[in-house]
Amino acid sequence: MKKSLLFIGFALCLNSFAQSVKGENITYTYTKLPTNPIQPKPTNYISSVTAAYEAENQKLLAQFEADKAQAEADYQRALADYPNKVKAADEKYEREMEAWNSKSTASKIIEKQVLNENNHPVKDVVPQPYRRTVAAPVMKTSYDYNALASTYLFIDGLQKGAANALNYTVTLQGFESTQPKVVSEVKKEVTRVNNVSTTKDVTYYHIEFTYRHPMSFQVTNAINQEIYAAAPAEFTEFKLFKGPATKTSPSMDISASLKAMEDKCLQENLRTINHMVNDRIGYERTEKTFELSYVKSKNESHNDIQDAFNAANLGFKMLGTNEAQGTMKLNEAIEIWNKALEESDIENKKARIDKDITVAIYFNLLEAYFALRNTTTADEILKTLGRMDLSNRDKKQREAYEQTFIDLKLRMAANGL
Repeated sequence: MKKSLLFIGFALCLNSFAQSVKGENITYTYTKLPTNPIQPKPTNYISSVTAAYEAENQKLLAQFEADKAQAEADYQRALADYPNKVKAADEKYEREMEAWNSKSTASKIIEKQVLNENNHPVKDVVPQPYRRTVAAPVMKTSYDYNALASTYLFIDGLQKGAANALNYTVTLQGFESTQPKVVSEVKKEVTRVNNVSTTKDVTYYHIEFTYRHPMSFQVTNAINQEIYAAAPAEFTEFKLFKGPATKTSPSMDISASLKAMEDKCLQENLRTINHMVNDRIGYERTEKTFELSYVKSKNESHNDIQDAFNAANLGFKMLGTNEAQGTMKLNEAIEIWNKALEESDIENKKARIDKDITVAIYFNLLEAYFALRNTTTADEILKTLGRMDLSNRDKKQREAYEQTFIDLKLRMAANGL
């Protein structure tokens, strides 16, 4: 009986801190500081989109309209002349027939059978006038440029307004694509019938073409001094579009696919440019997703860690809407985590705050300190983690945070923080 009681007591002791670290993906919004802030900080900006090819489009369109007008004038002139040409042909035929009829029968026979000539008059056919078809010019796509600017071009932290404003302009060079082609590919396929496997060659077809949508951008201040300008090299490189593979040769009418790719490329490039501008001079509202850890235990021994998780979860999510309240909740969680770390015993697997929980709390703290821009305390945690024997996963996570805080410190220094 005593042995049974001792065993039960020992088992309860082992399970008193039965625990496992769990994580939940949290997404929050924070303000990313610019790498090259403008001093003094401007208040307003105006954005616009222009197309370098619009002048050429207008030239082509004007020539098209001129050619159509000329074709119509030619048609109307030919239509007016048509009765006269028909009359002239009729009169000519009548004269020729009169001359033919005046010949003797013997003369006609000699011309046809001896001289092998057939001089019987033939009436000229006057072709019916027709409008000459003028092919429409191949022009690059025009857009609602004001709508593009208002949808894709904005500088976070500034407001739209003309007074003493930054001028943010994107210039489109136009979508380009190569001639689509059908590409065939032979694949081996295995079929099994009545437990007998058969391998055969099957030809698949797909359409492919390359495309690009070059564009550049410029940001100038109120007195037209250039602040930032670039023509991203990746926009000049052709990318490959590869359609779905089918066993029948696809139709070459892919105008819809080309148009969809043009629109997609335009939108992606504008978003890329806007990120580049905001990363450099804006105060970009940025979403960040990370894993916030908590402890799952069979009893209430880690309620404090759960309380910290709840406070941090709320704090991170409030940062984007109420920074003061979000900061308060994060500090609440930080206080609980630091209190728990006082019990840390990374050598004792039975400790309430063992190695796994200690590491999880440190990573939670690093994310909180990043959101609060506390690089000093974060550096101490990174040094502590660097002295620990971490798993490969945790090592990579520590290295990622190290780079994150290097970037944050550079941005803070650039902004005088």
